[in-house]
Amino acid sequence: MTDEFCGGCNRVRLTADGSIMNCLFGTDEFPVRDALRSGATTAELMDIVQSAADAKHARLGGREDMHDLNSAEALNRPMVRIGG
Repeated sequence: MTDEFCGGCNRVRLTADGSIMNCLFGTDEFPVRDALRSGATTAELMDIVQSAADAKHARLGGREDMHDLNSAEALNRPMVRIGG
């Protein structure tokens, strides 16, 4: 990445397998598919979305810097596996 865009990011992403990711650089995922399949109410779904938004880090998925993103424990799913 040549230019950090985290400061202006206000997005969450719904993955192809039914989870919400609150950061492309993070590893946190919030499962929505199972809740939908079990008949979750709108309020319960909103709680999941709110939890994802509340857990969003200010930058880089909570990593120190760009070099920390390359560490083994920081590896996350590539965009093609996320579904977007």
